Amino acid sequence: MEIVRFTLDKLPKKEKNLSLALGNFDAFHRGHQRVFVETALGAEGLSAALLFAKPFGVGNAISSLEDKIRLSYATRLDALYILQNDDSLFDMSASSFIENVLVPLGVSRVVVGEDFRFGKGKGGGIEELCRRFKVEVVPLLEAHGEKISSSSIRTAIEQGRVDGLEETLGRRYEIAGSVVEGLRNGRTIGFPTINLGLDFPYCLPRSGVYLGIVYLSGIAYKAIINVGTNPTVGELTHPQIEAHLLRFEGDAYGKKAYVSFYSFLREERKFASLEKLGEQLRKDVESCESYFAGM
Repeated sequence: MEIVRFTLDKLPKKEKNLSLALGNFDAFHRGHQRVFVETALGAEGLSAALLFAKPFGVGNAISSLEDKIRLSYATRLDALYILQNDDSLFDMSASSFIENVLVPLGVSRVVVGEDFRFGKGKGGGIEELCRRFKVEVVPLLEAHGEKISSSSIRTAIEQGRVDGLEETLGRRYEIAGSVVEGLRNGRTIGFPTINLGLDFPYCLPRSGVYLGIVYLSGIAYKAIINVGTNPTVGELTHPQIEAHLLRFEGDAYGKKAYVSFYSFLREERKFASLEKLGEQLRKDVESCESYFAGM
């Protein structure tokens, strides 16, 4: 799959019969993935999706640009067009976006979800696209009896309801970051942890302890994941993510880690001492082993 990065003032070469998936694709959930797949399946020429380097909207996002690129390889698209967007894009009308971006790219076919809107103030929709291109509309998918949406997925994550997200996301909820220096208190009680430094504003699960898998250097480790402020060792001013990887030995500093949330285990709480915390962590390890043994 080719990755084509461009700006509004320097577009890539015009293609012939380009099929393009359009959308925000902020969560890259099952519905978004379906749009990508349909774009590839019905293409008469090059198939691609348009992604934006800078996230739209406010609040924390579910999937980073890197996540979307990595997950897109399974959709069989020929290319990803990544627009290095700035605030000027928010002022572009729907008609201007069509004439100054889509037409110069060589788009002949557009694939969108049924709720797709675009342009300044979301003033444009499917009707405007139909005037210039062949348009294929992908119906919204359902899970658990409800339409799959980024907002409902975000709410579930924020409430700590990470179990079952694979039904909407098509995968477990996962965030990525580099391992950074921590307080090293876990080592003193026999439970060393990795601390995740985030370079993307991910939507974080509510504070608590989770069971999951951490991928480090291509190896999957069962893990106890803590999201919170570490009240036992001196409360932090903002939530952080740290994980104890079962049977991991070595130095992880500076390495990229992918933290995948499987199940909420318990609330984060303040313990009377590090020793008491260690006693609870031993129980958490047993819970982790039991959970994955039953899968």
